[in-house]
Amino acid sequence: MLLSDLGSLTSALALLAALCFAAGTLLAKRGLQHLDSITGAVVQIAVSLLAFVLAAPFSIESGDWLSPAVWVFAGIGLLRPSLSTMLAFEGNRRLGPTITATVASLSPIFAVTGGVLFLAERLTLPIVIGTVGVVLGVGVLSSKGRLPRSWPVWALLFPLGAALIRSSAHVGAKWGLLILPNVVMSGLVAYSVSFAVALGVRLLRGQRMGPQPPVTRTGAAWFVASGLTNAAAIFLLNSALMLGQVVYVSPVVAAYPVFTMLGSWLFYRQETITGRMVLGLLLIVPSVVVITLAH
Repeated sequence: MLLSDLGSLTSALALLAALCFAAGTLLAKRGLQHLDSITGAVVQIAVSLLAFVLAAPFSIESGDWLSPAVWVFAGIGLLRPSLSTMLAFEGNRRLGPTITATVASLSPIFAVTGGVLFLAERLTLPIVIGTVGVVLGVGVLSSKGRLPRSWPVWALLFPLGAALIRSSAHVGAKWGLLILPNVVMSGLVAYSVSFAVALGVRLLRGQRMGPQPPVTRTGAAWFVASGLTNAAAIFLLNSALMLGQVVYVSPVVAAYPVFTMLGSWLFYRQETITGRMVLGLLLIVPSVVVITLAH
């Protein structure tokens, strides 16, 4: 495959991953109207895990389990998607999907730094310009002007924590995929560990706080849909990381608040198109194009 074709495929996979992440965020927002964040995370992760389990017989060989990459993927699973999902869901509940996605999208700064420091990836001027443009764009999207804020500043720690974890996971996933280039294996191992972590957190909370609210069909249905889209997002993201570098992939995936905003406007009628949103789009879209062309 020509390098230009490989770069185009990597960019396409990253954009599709961004679309799926946005869809998962919006679906989870609906689910949070019926379930708490931890229960929702357990349902979502379980569904995503099931998707990778079903794909495993077609993609994984017995010898793959002996690779040291398994331990890398397991380490990722301790943090993502279990802890990062719960932090994102809690931020989603407190801040709403757009602000949560926006703050979490600071992750490309950390991911690009990690790619350069730990993977010896080359940072070029177009990547710097594109990454800064994406971050500035999502910052503009989060701006609410002089409208009253109904959430405390410390609540930003939830999506910020999710951003730090996700950026670290991007670097770790690339490292593991360099050892064992198997996207299904990376998802299966990470989600197996994450499911155990998330389920353990919910059980411990139940012991401390007593009986938990029942899982309603409506809430479960929304998180099942979110789990499927999230599994697709991780598959696409890791496929892009397997083909390309973190410094190219992470900033493109970080553009998913654009899709979140458009989805909120189209389906939930929770967004109003303003000058700030137009400015954010004018910053993000060209920045993604710059990164794609540089790739």
